Amino acid sequence: MTRHESPLVPAEGLRFAPREVGIEKRSDGTLVLRSPIRFESPQWSILDCIPEWAEKAPQRVFLAQRGRDGEWQKISYAELWQRVQSVGQAMIDLEARRGDRLAILSGNSIEHAIVMFAAMSVGIVAAPISPNYSLMPGGLARLQDIATLLRPSFVFAQDSEVYSGARKIPELASATWIAADQKAGSVSIQSLYRTRPGAEFEQAFRSIDKEAAAKILFTSGSTGLPKGVINTHKMMASSLRMGALLVSPREAPVQVEWLPWHHTMGSNVILHGILKHGGTLYIDEGRPVPQLFHKTIANLKEISPTAMFNVPAGYTLLCEALETDQDLRTNFFRQLDRMSYAGAAISRTTLDKLYHLAKVATGRHIPVMSGYGTTETAPTIATTHWATDAPGELGLPAPGIELKLIPAGDTYEARVRGPNVTPGYLGRPDLTSAAFDDEGFYRVGDTVSFIDPADPSRGLRFTGRVSENFKLANGTWVAVGNLRAAVLAATHGVLQDVVVAGENRQSCAVMGWLNPVMAKKYATSAEGDLNHDPGVIAFLQQCLRLYNANVGGSARICAFTLLEEPPSLAAGEITDKAYVNQRAVLSHRAARMELIYSSERCSQVVVV
Repeated sequence: MTRHESPLVPAEGLRFAPREVGIEKRSDGTLVLRSPIRFESPQWSILDCIPEWAEKAPQRVFLAQRGRDGEWQKISYAELWQRVQSVGQAMIDLEARRGDRLAILSGNSIEHAIVMFAAMSVGIVAAPISPNYSLMPGGLARLQDIATLLRPSFVFAQDSEVYSGARKIPELASATWIAADQKAGSVSIQSLYRTRPGAEFEQAFRSIDKEAAAKILFTSGSTGLPKGVINTHKMMASSLRMGALLVSPREAPVQVEWLPWHHTMGSNVILHGILKHGGTLYIDEGRPVPQLFHKTIANLKEISPTAMFNVPAGYTLLCEALETDQDLRTNFFRQLDRMSYAGAAISRTTLDKLYHLAKVATGRHIPVMSGYGTTETAPTIATTHWATDAPGELGLPAPGIELKLIPAGDTYEARVRGPNVTPGYLGRPDLTSAAFDDEGFYRVGDTVSFIDPADPSRGLRFTGRVSENFKLANGTWVAVGNLRAAVLAATHGVLQDVVVAGENRQSCAVMGWLNPVMAKKYATSAEGDLNHDPGVIAFLQQCLRLYNANVGGSARICAFTLLEEPPSLAAGEITDKAYVNQRAVLSHRAARMELIYSSERCSQVVVV
């Protein structure tokens, strides 16, 4: 057992569990990490929280969303419970049977939450699906793959006309459509609100099997066709319980969040976390991209959150706004007690700015925390239940989790077992079998290492995806996660994101996108293309030369190229959560990568 420090109170009213970990060492070098904190599987489901808060705080707002007039539309816990009962009863009246499936095609909304919780309350499995599959060019082919697997009895769409293209898919067209509008061809959700709940709903609600499927969440399909991950009631409740044992839950939290509910973080952590602790969630229509982030800023000027979950790209944009807008800074930090990120390493520049801006605004140290998980673990595997001080930290395994680390070069392959791990993939026993080893550990597909091997309680760090790591021509492995984080740190925020090339080559190179706000500080021309500005190019070149001087040959960068076009969602280069897909970018921009390694140099490639 190793222990790093005692419990502490880094922010007002927020308590962290001790940094402790138990390690089983096997003869083959395999390690199994476990938290010493006692974990008991919860006997409740997230659905039980709806009537609980309807009784305890009936008038408290659960969800709020902007209406067409720009004003907040709100629903209280009492109203939520009334509508969940009515819609659940109405679905029974529409001949729903336990185990039927509901496909949700549209994004986060009050109506989305109502129909999802109503379906789950009567044994219907809810499947929120990325709206992009219905709305973007080429997306219907992906939606067809999902529909063939799912075969839903019900479909929900916020706007029946906007999502009418999905009716071209037979498996969706044959379902009963429910919509938030009142147009022909769909059942209006407003009409379902008028249904009087009866004994059928009560019996269905009280007989929910905690081991049964509650949701199907589809992976992004970045490494193949989307996989339908079965999420049971027990999985989702266990994940929430694990988090509460590490960081003291706060009653009635307030959050302003955009993360989509068809992803595990937005759904199982944010939405369910708000419901579990009787809080209020303001649905943010903004996104961490320059053309949409103004919506997030407008919301944060009006609503003071108690916590924030975001992706690193979102925090980078937020820092830029906080630095120049004192009113925003004051309102954002007023009652904030934590900031969390997941999925990718945050840059050192952004991390330092968050701590500095919080201190300036409040005089308090507000912790930044990172989390690590997957759709298959609902999503908890590990978290930094402390204020992280370095990019790329993953923390320690949560209570109830067994994290198996198998030696893989100078890193470890991660596998996980616990009550929050999926029983498998919908309709794909072959994928389910391949996903688990002979001890029942789920193969995460990531590599990790200890921050300090001499002191394991300092936690783990991410070193790459097994599918993204590659070998150079000399046979040396490159840990892409490590290298990407190091390059971003070396360029001090001027590069917003990069992908690493070099498989079967003599050396590594990077393709990246500029952070225009930071890049302008080094531009020699007030006007013009930053991607070709001599000052920006010279700064990056010098940064990477200094970086190369302090690393081994396999980690050195021979050249870089700056990409004009942002990562394409349609091409799979970026996910709905704003994470860049390394393999997709390299595949889609193969011609650009070939320029880097060409013997004939061009203006688009900068030799380091």
